Amino acid sequence: MGDGSSRTISHLRIYGRWFVTIDGVECRKPGMIDIAMYNNNGDRDYIPSVLLGICEETNAGPIGKGDHTITVSIGRIGNNNIGAASSGWASTSILEVQEMCPQY
Repeated sequence: MGDGSSRTISHLRIYGRWFVTIDGVECRKPGMIDIAMYNNNGDRDYIPSVLLGICEETNAGPIGKGDHTITVSIGRIGNNNIGAASSGWASTSILEVQEMCPQY
């Protein structure tokens, strides 16, 4: 789970995507952990946002025991312009990770 602010700014229409990877790979099951933001021509949007999800498995397979690197990145949506997307403007960003125990 992440908490903070997201920002996009451009003189074009832009699309930004904030997403989580585990050991450099996006989640596959039950789905990707991401949010997307659209900005119209000339807007300066600063939007409080929360990125929340559960990941049981990445494209590399099930997540095993041990140390892992969790990353929140900003990227494009398709071939659209990303503009000056950023995170954490005048805010505190929090990242919380909980290990889920399998149900037997």
